[in-house]
Amino acid sequence: MENKTVTANDNRKASLSNDQKNNKGLLPLAGWIGVIIATPFFLWVPLGFTGLVPTMIDFFGVVGLRIPAAITIAGLLLAAVGFHRV
Repeated sequence: MENKTVTANDNRKASLSNDQKNNKGLLPLAGWIGVIIATPFFLWVPLGFTGLVPTMIDFFGVVGLRIPAAITIAGLLLAAVGFHRV
């Protein structure tokens, strides 16, 4: 009869490596989606200053600037989570 010993660390290492493989595909995707969400508003500001497109204040109004600001911050937070390396 053969005794086979299995330690708890062996199982944990195997499960961590599987989780890391799955997250490597999804987290960078979430990061790129966040960058794509934030990019139009980053480009809108300098284009608005040059007069090529209406400024955000013309389009949203002073009070309405919360809308593009909230969308940009949400995109940046998503990008930060997606590109975070532990």
